[in-house]
Amino acid sequence: MLSNLFQKKPVLDDEAAEWLFQGFSWVMRNFGSDVFFQQTVLVEPSNRHFPGQENSEHTMAALILERVKGFAGVEHWPCQLVDRHSFDETTGPVSNIHQVLKSINGDDPHSLVILYEPLQARNPEVMIANYAYILAYHLADLAQEPPPCDEEQWPYLLELIGVYLGFGIMFVNTAQPKRSGGCGSCRSPLMERKGYLSEDEVTYVLAIFCALKNIPAKEVVPFIKSYQRSFLKKSIQDVLSRTTPLNALKSIEQATQGRSVSLTYV
Repeated sequence: MLSNLFQKKPVLDDEAAEWLFQGFSWVMRNFGSDVFFQQTVLVEPSNRHFPGQENSEHTMAALILERVKGFAGVEHWPCQLVDRHSFDETTGPVSNIHQVLKSINGDDPHSLVILYEPLQARNPEVMIANYAYILAYHLADLAQEPPPCDEEQWPYLLELIGVYLGFGIMFVNTAQPKRSGGCGSCRSPLMERKGYLSEDEVTYVLAIFCALKNIPAKEVVPFIKSYQRSFLKKSIQDVLSRTTPLNALKSIEQATQGRSVSLTYV
């Protein structure tokens, strides 16, 4: 009885942690473990990674998109950025990533139509996470393996891809935002992000990222919301303690070492 009292409670239940490990493994197998280990960086919501200032919401949205595409390794994807309020779904251009990659090779031109909410230019972390989610959606369409989940879980896997691409801090900071009361502190829901993974789940995925990339918690916690910092530290320790699934992820790097893998797909 006393031993049960002093047992450490896992940060996530085993089923949830296993699903996140399996999802990360699928992403690395399909989109390059060598790209992840050699090129992917943990993107910070700071002037270091997002320098510059623009005078309008549209040009600011465009600046952020180009930076996100660069960190995601898809800067060559032609994109058409459109204010969602002016987009006519009935007559607007329809494109998918296969058309875009075909156009890059010299056929009929196509570009990915990416909608943005102008108000989110005032909340850049939301805009960054939303862009990463959109790019993850198109990237996932290039996977060679079927996703390790059913259709209802697809949005959760897309967020996991966003973390894999390096945007975990932004996904943590914008997951399930809490709205405070009072007229002076109200904020439009348009400035927030609809999340799928819970705060703890997406923080755990960030912990997997950090454990694989040997990024200590102290380098990450200054950038995430204060009440998730302790959970991130515990999550990194939990990930490190799960040696079997963690070593399985690391073995993907060894299996693909020296093989040319690129997110360009051209």
